[in-house]
Amino acid sequence: MEIFIVLIICGFVIWVVLNQKWQAPTTTQADKKTLHAYETRGNIFVNQAENAFFYALIRHMPRGFHVFTKVRLEDVLRVRLDIKDQRLKWQYRGRIKSRHVDFVICKGDGSFVCAIELDGSSHKTAQAELSDSFKDAIFSHAQFPLYRLQTGDDFDAYAKGLWNNIQK
Repeated sequence: MEIFIVLIICGFVIWVVLNQKWQAPTTTQADKKTLHAYETRGNIFVNQAENAFFYALIRHMPRGFHVFTKVRLEDVLRVRLDIKDQRLKWQYRGRIKSRHVDFVICKGDGSFVCAIELDGSSHKTAQAELSDSFKDAIFSHAQFPLYRLQTGDDFDAYAKGLWNNIQK
């Protein structure tokens, strides 16, 4: 009986170690059913407010800058290179890989200037507030400016002020 219990425990430990959840994801060939599950979105902007703010940023943008929309956090932040534990790296990566910010401003050389979140009514739920506070904290810790504005704000005035501050 004791051997049976030991074998069950060993089997469980082996299963945990080899479980896919703890492994880096692999890429496989997609079948036709999988390929047919995707389609193009109609527009990069989720709503009219994002579209209007984007055009306000572009209208007042000085030379030498670029505005990018819907940028994944993982495209501007990464798990620190000194973290060697692979499980921990994947766990931390999982916290940012599917999240995004609404806008990122870069210099012409690709270096980051700041990120911007446009907060509307969807940001008033408890889950959204939790997500927003995580973004605020992670950007602050990474010393990467993250600015927030509300959908009712004057986009032109905000964009002008932002560009003036960036150029100082």
